[in-house]
Amino acid sequence: MGLFDLFKKKAETKQINCAQQTVSNAFAPNTQQPIIKVTTEIIPPTPDEVIPVETRVRTAIKSKSGLYPHEVLILDYAQTFYTDQTSFQGFWWYKYGIRNVEDCLRSLYDRGFLKIGSLQTAIEKENGSVLKEVLKTFGLKVSGKKGELVQRLLNDVPLDDLNKRFPKRTYELTEVGKQALAEECYIPYIHRHAIEDLDIWTLNKIVHKQPYMPYRDKIWAYLNQRSMEHIQANNFGLYRNCRFSMYTFLTEENKWDNALSMIAEVIYHDLSGLSNGFQMCYLSIYAEGFFPYKESTATIAPGITQRLLECQKQLGLTDDALHEQLILRMKRFSTPFHLFTVEECADIALLETKEDTEALTKMYAKAKRRFNQAYPKSNL
Repeated sequence: MGLFDLFKKKAETKQINCAQQTVSNAFAPNTQQPIIKVTTEIIPPTPDEVIPVETRVRTAIKSKSGLYPHEVLILDYAQTFYTDQTSFQGFWWYKYGIRNVEDCLRSLYDRGFLKIGSLQTAIEKENGSVLKEVLKTFGLKVSGKKGELVQRLLNDVPLDDLNKRFPKRTYELTEVGKQALAEECYIPYIHRHAIEDLDIWTLNKIVHKQPYMPYRDKIWAYLNQRSMEHIQANNFGLYRNCRFSMYTFLTEENKWDNALSMIAEVIYHDLSGLSNGFQMCYLSIYAEGFFPYKESTATIAPGITQRLLECQKQLGLTDDALHEQLILRMKRFSTPFHLFTVEECADIALLETKEDTEALTKMYAKAKRRFNQAYPKSNL
């Protein structure tokens, strides 16, 4: 599910394209086209749809340590795998086309990137109740934090007994393995973050392409590029999603002032009435979902409101200061169509944080009256 689907409260509809034309402020509808309802369902790929890793590596770029992206990711997970493990997460196949993770682990071990984990690591991976049971067996104290329990076992229980009771070993990174993972740290990052259409393979090519720069700078540049592409294609929902990804990216770096600008833009687009493929000739169809407030598709979802509140907290802004900052930032944005004024957008954002549905209902009713005057043929 994309970010737009996750944070919007109502499902979007996708319209059939109409011919490009200039539309004045007085709405002049053409013949209405039918709406195609689109539902989103996550369906695991079939074996025929998965691209095998053997195909992927043909165009991938090896790291300085001679590893392909999927091998770097396996290094990142290695310490969670036991040496006798035979089953692995499904994503290794359907996302990365790896049929046998165990073979990859053995290969990384043979090449010196991995080693067998220590007895101490094996003990540390057990939960506290297991450790206390072993301590009880040997008449030792069971009080204290987990680290103390582990140390007590290592100090006071014979080594042979510990090896018998904790026989399972995980993999561990060697120094070479740690260096290899650090060199390509963008791999585990993009694996865990859904950013546009980036994955370990596409980002591998971007990172290793000139001009060379830190991977986060590469991702930021990519997001800016994708934003412009979405706008040029009139895909305002995808543009909004991209700006939300940029907001998240900025919060990871604690750049809260810039993050406020991004979340302000997300809010501005959420309240605009725009969607992917928006065209004015279908305004009467879109308008069916604009009003009233409780049924509107042009609202700020709770997840976005919470992020606005987080910005307010991090920047130490009062409600009045936040309102002023939203207006200041939103005045920089431009859209081909909008349901609300900049000031109203800021008002709505603050009202959403207060959950003032009565005031919000009145604001949407006011916007509806204005909309009907500007576009009388929409018949709202």
